[in-house]
Amino acid sequence: MPDAHMHKIEFFSFKKSLREAPLTLTTLGAMTPEHYEVKIIDESIDSVPLDYKADIVGISTLTGTCLRAYELADHFRRAGSYVVIGGVHASIMPEEAKLFADTVIIGPAEFSWVKFLQDFENLCPERFYGGVDVYEDDILRDVPSAKISLQRNSGYTIPATIQATRGCKHKCDFCSVNSVWPRFVKRPIADVIRDISLVPHHRIAINDVSLVDDIEYAKELFKAMIPLKKEWGGLATVLVAKDDELLDLMRKSGCKFLLLGFESAEQSVLKNISKGFNQSSNYKEVVDKLHYYGISIQGCFVFGFDHDTTDVFEKTVAIVNDLKIDIPRYSIYTPYPGTPLFERLSSEGRILSFNWNNYDTMHVVYQPKLMSPEELYAGFKWSYKETFKMSSIVRRSIFNGRNPSAINFVGNIVYRIFVNRLYNEERFAKPFMK
Repeated sequence: MPDAHMHKIEFFSFKKSLREAPLTLTTLGAMTPEHYEVKIIDESIDSVPLDYKADIVGISTLTGTCLRAYELADHFRRAGSYVVIGGVHASIMPEEAKLFADTVIIGPAEFSWVKFLQDFENLCPERFYGGVDVYEDDILRDVPSAKISLQRNSGYTIPATIQATRGCKHKCDFCSVNSVWPRFVKRPIADVIRDISLVPHHRIAINDVSLVDDIEYAKELFKAMIPLKKEWGGLATVLVAKDDELLDLMRKSGCKFLLLGFESAEQSVLKNISKGFNQSSNYKEVVDKLHYYGISIQGCFVFGFDHDTTDVFEKTVAIVNDLKIDIPRYSIYTPYPGTPLFERLSSEGRILSFNWNNYDTMHVVYQPKLMSPEELYAGFKWSYKETFKMSSIVRRSIFNGRNPSAINFVGNIVYRIFVNRLYNEERFAKPFMK
């Protein structure tokens, strides 16, 4: 898995990701027959052993990491390994990925991996696997518990990651989820509880992109989680605040933090990006409601919408401070391949870079409508710097009338470290990466 350049700390050769562990490779490791020796490398925390002699090298890639994925694929193919590439970018751009791989897996790999291994052993592997709808009754069955013993658990702040649902019922224009997982599906609750029960850690992350899209399913899941006495965090939309019974069950099940996509405080913007179900006039109510139930909020805002002018940065920082968002997060509007946004900006001739390294929500890859790329990038960086001043952190998230939270403190320190990187690392010096 190529380095995604996400938040981490480094001390000489030791690296630790300040995020949850990825789930794909440990799940596929659990599905791999015992006669295979499996080695998992996440380049975000460990160096890839380029001299390793492997029969098969599997690489999972996002758009922002695909060029490094292709570089690694070329290296291992030259060394004689059979290379398989999958993941979000390969699923959306399979014809591109096949130029660097012997086999490309499209879509959910758990439906293709075992078949590929069987074909490989029979000397008849195919060029492509997947690409068809394999779900029945919107239920995702027969996914084994991730084999986290295959990963370096000390490399992650949260080593145990769980998935209960896949996909999203919403269709935000910048999101590639519907391109890869066009249906919202659920795992049997018994399977999810089994996975959580097997985790030896007290804290887990649930990586569903929209965990509570099916309210009744979510309530049954949280009821079943209560006896497990775990602490957890995950993702949701602001609609979660509409149901007090749901929030109470989340609290009882151990929910400590949620990532919410606020995106913008302008309702016209939200409507234009197909996220009109967010009601910006209710943001304060959403934040207060979650805080009442003891749930910290990582609130995400995006810069560069067609309605945004250069005053959006100061306005958004003020809103974040006024709402008392515990851990704010900013990103730049990014037209990922396969999204409606990519299609629209392509047709308008506004995409400035097709260098996939730039597609990380931290660089400008298109021509904004009401400002220059340089103004957008400068405002993005300024917003981070202003928001994560220590005085702002103290007022907004530590001494805000609630009990101080270790999650909030650590989260804000992580972003203070990121601000330092944003202003000092060469890769963040200009809107476009080299």
